[in-house]
Amino acid sequence: MKTTLEMDRIKERQKLSALGMSYSIQRMDLLIVSISGAGIYVCLETLKYINDKQLETSTLIKWAGGVLLFAIIVNFISQFLGHRSNLNDYLMCEAKLDAGSKISKAEQSIIDRYDYKAECYDKATNIFNYASALSMFVGLVLLLSYFLMAF
Repeated sequence: MKTTLEMDRIKERQKLSALGMSYSIQRMDLLIVSISGAGIYVCLETLKYINDKQLETSTLIKWAGGVLLFAIIVNFISQFLGHRSNLNDYLMCEAKLDAGSKISKAEQSIIDRYDYKAECYDKATNIFNYASALSMFVGLVLLLSYFLMAF
């Protein structure tokens, strides 16, 4: 039997899940997008300078820009996956609240399905977050390597 305290905790968790859906768009991933975007700008400006001065184009600067673009794309995918994770957690809490104190097997099955989906999306989000951060790091290293070798 679920007590009022347990129901209150589930309601509070549901509120946090709803906040998490909007927060997932605003978190640290903004830094990855900003830094990667700035890196892409530097790459494009460098390529423009190289073209204007008719210098030999380095593939390293192109790779750096491509990897930084990849970081932004992967970050976008992680945002989508994070939203889906929070949505499924929210729906799980909603199903628990709708079920009340006595949960039938059918209701438990629905709750378990939402919980499983939330966990899967959360794992995928973490993988994509790490991949995005790693891509940004690699792109910056390539960019800095170019400038260290060129000048």
